[in-house]
Amino acid sequence: MRRALPWLLCAVALAAVVAPMAQGTASAKDPRVAGLIAKVNALQGKVTALQGRVGPLEAQVNDLKTASDALVTKTSCIHAQGAVLRGIAADDGYFFRKSGDTTNIWLESAFDAPLQGEAPQIYFATVTAGCVTASYGVRAAGITGRAPSIAHLAPAGR
Repeated sequence: MRRALPWLLCAVALAAVVAPMAQGTASAKDPRVAGLIAKVNALQGKVTALQGRVGPLEAQVNDLKTASDALVTKTSCIHAQGAVLRGIAADDGYFFRKSGDTTNIWLESAFDAPLQGEAPQIYFATVTAGCVTASYGVRAAGITGRAPSIAHLAPAGR
């Protein structure tokens, strides 16, 4: 009997190990497991497809951010400056002497900054000097040459 006892203990231990394994094998044959495996595989395929779309979307987001930053920079460069036209009446305006003419002095109208509390009659777009670069075709140091005439902006009947 003493010789049979170790063999009996070994058989009980073997049964204790094999029985749960047999139950696991039976549960693997359960039809619900196959359905879950199919769902997991389908979800993995969808995740892979979505990961493929994330890269291009990230690139588009970066492009939009760059464009947005550039737009903010451009809009902070452009401002509106109010102005009023001085010299509308016949005896009102600014004295002006043409280059090379030492005899005549002309009374001309001109745009001026409004006085405090005075409502602007017109607005001009102004550009911050730091925003002007050579890429816009204008030298950042300044524009050379004569300013264009504003005579065509004078009120009718003058």
